Amino acid sequence: MKRENEINALKALVEIMPFLTGVRYKFDRSPDEEGSQTPEVEYLLKPNSDQVPAIAVEHTIVEAFKGQKTYVDRSYDIIEDVNVGCKGRLPLDRYFILVVPHLLVESLRKQAIKRFIDAVTPWIVTTAPGLSFDEHRTMLYQGQEVLLMCGGSHPGINGTLHGIPCRLKNQKDFACQSLWLSISHGLGKFSKYKRLLYDTVLALEDISGEVNTSMLLEIERADEKQTLIGNLIDYIIVFASHENRMIVANVWKEKHSRYSPVPFNRRFENTKGKWTPLVMKSQ
Repeated sequence: MKRENEINALKALVEIMPFLTGVRYKFDRSPDEEGSQTPEVEYLLKPNSDQVPAIAVEHTIVEAFKGQKTYVDRSYDIIEDVNVGCKGRLPLDRYFILVVPHLLVESLRKQAIKRFIDAVTPWIVTTAPGLSFDEHRTMLYQGQEVLLMCGGSHPGINGTLHGIPCRLKNQKDFACQSLWLSISHGLGKFSKYKRLLYDTVLALEDISGEVNTSMLLEIERADEKQTLIGNLIDYIIVFASHENRMIVANVWKEKHSRYSPVPFNRRFENTKGKWTPLVMKSQ
C-alpha cells in the first residue's frame, strides 16, 4: 500500500508534467505492487497522446542524515504533547519554539516520553514569560540540550508551542551524500524502462532542507555519474513537503537541460490543491 507522501507526489506529477511536455497524463499502474522479483518503479503514467512516451516514476526522500524523517515526525509528536501541557499557561502575545535534539528524541520511548514531558513542561511555563523575540534559553535533559525560543508574534499561533528540527554538524555535507544515494535509488530501477522507451521521472522529496541545484552539478562532475544520470533520468523534480503534502516543486533536470538556478517557469507551487508555475503568478 502506498504511503500518503507517495500518493501526493503522484498527484503533483500528473498536474506538473503537462507544463513540461504539453500533454496530459493519467495513472496507469504501480509495478512495485505487482510482486516482481526485481526492484520496480512506483508508478507508470500514460499520456493522452501517442506522440510522446509514457512515463516511469520513482519517488524517494532526501534526508540530511539517516532516520531524519522518523526523527522529525517523532519530535513533532512529542512537542505537540508538550504544547497540550502548556495550554493556557504561556504568554498570549508571543509564540514559542522548542528544539529537541536527534539523539534525545531517539532515546525517548513509551514511559520515557512521559517523563520528558513532565520535566520540560514546567520549565517552559516558567521560562517563556522572560523571553523576548528571538531570545532563547536551554536546559539539560539526560546530557542533551533542549532549546526554547520565542519565535515572535502572530495572532493565529500566539500562546502556543511549536517544534523545529535540530541541525546536525556538517548537515549540508550529509545532505549531498544523501542526494546521491537517492539518485542512485532511481537509477537502479530505470534502465529497464529506458529500454522499453519510457521517459523517466525521479521525484525527490527533500526533507533535509539542505539540497540545492549546485549539488547535482557537483555530483555530475564525475563522468560516470553524469553518464548514468544523463542516460537513465529524463526529469529530476525536487519537492518540498509539509506533513506529507507536497507544497513546492522545482525542476532540476529536464532532458538535456540542467537548471541552476531554476527558472520561474520550472518552479511550481501547490495553492489550494492546484499546481501552477510561479511564472504565471508573476504575470
